Amino acid sequence: MKRYIKNIAFSALCLLAVACGGGNEPESVAKKFLEATTSGEIAEAKKYTDEQTGMMLGMTESMITPEKKAEMAKQKPDIEILSSEVKDSTAVVKYKITNTKTKESVEKQLDMKQVKGDWKVTIKKEGKN
Repeated sequence: MKRYIKNIAFSALCLLAVACGGGNEPESVAKKFLEATTSGEIAEAKKYTDEQTGMMLGMTESMITPEKKAEMAKQKPDIEILSSEVKDSTAVVKYKITNTKTKESVEKQLDMKQVKGDWKVTIKKEGKN
């Protein structure tokens, strides 16, 4: 009986971890993308983008020197998701990013779209974002 209860408790914990893990909502994907890009982890950021945006990030990645990447990783700005608006298979996520040293902040937005059921950041060539 103890083993049965332990298995149920373990299963419940696993379900809770999956439910609270941020999942694949536009807001959580946007935050992961922003955290990766602001820390210079472009390869990680590409996991959260559509194919075209991933290619553009690949070009950017080649221009970041190891020194610049280390500098970016130290800065760790505060990222706050302000709102999101989902319409069919697209979403707009508004966020605020604050420099932790200067306390300057700026509000921007990311366009998102669903690709095979997953939310992905999409940046148009015009650089609207």
